[in-house]
Amino acid sequence: MWFVEKNRYESEIARLGLLVRELRIKEEITQAQLSTLCNVDVRTIQRIEKGKQNITISLLFTIADALKINSSILIGKIFSENL
Repeated sequence: MWFVEKNRYESEIARLGLLVRELRIKEEITQAQLSTLCNVDVRTIQRIEKGKQNITISLLFTIADALKINSSILIGKIFSENL
């Protein structure tokens, strides 16, 4: 039987959330401002930062642009040992 584990990337999703929060604070923007820049509901940003929201690659690119970081660097930081 072929299946994908539901929470296979749970730790990476959580790390992404922490990183988004850290970068957002560094840029001195609110969750509401980030949600506007990314054209998503503020609750989506809240869930991302809590590690509760899996996102599309296009949203990841949009978030990276909004946070003024190259998307490849953002992805690399998710898998880095040091946040």
